[in-house]
Amino acid sequence: MMTTICYKTIKPVVYNEGTEYEKKNDTFLAYYTCADKEKAQYEVDTLNTTKPSTLFNGQKIDWTEIDFFFVDEQELFD
Repeated sequence: MMTTICYKTIKPVVYNEGTEYEKKNDTFLAYYTCADKEKAQYEVDTLNTTKPSTLFNGQKIDWTEIDFFFVDEQELFD
C-alpha cells in the first residue's frame, strides 16, 4: 500500500449528468507520497492550515472548490 494525499471537494463533481450513468464524486487523489503516515499527516495539516496557492510540484490549489486534504492509502498501480 502507498500513502496518498487526497482531497475532498466542497461540492461533488457530477459525471454524465442527467443520464442513467450519472455519478457524483467528492473525493480525489492529489498525489502519492513516499512519506510515512505521520509525515504525510503533518504535510496535510500544514496544507489545511496555511492554505497555499500551489502544491510542492506547482499544481494550483483552488480553495474555493477544495474543502480539505487528508491522508489515505491506495494500492500501487502496476
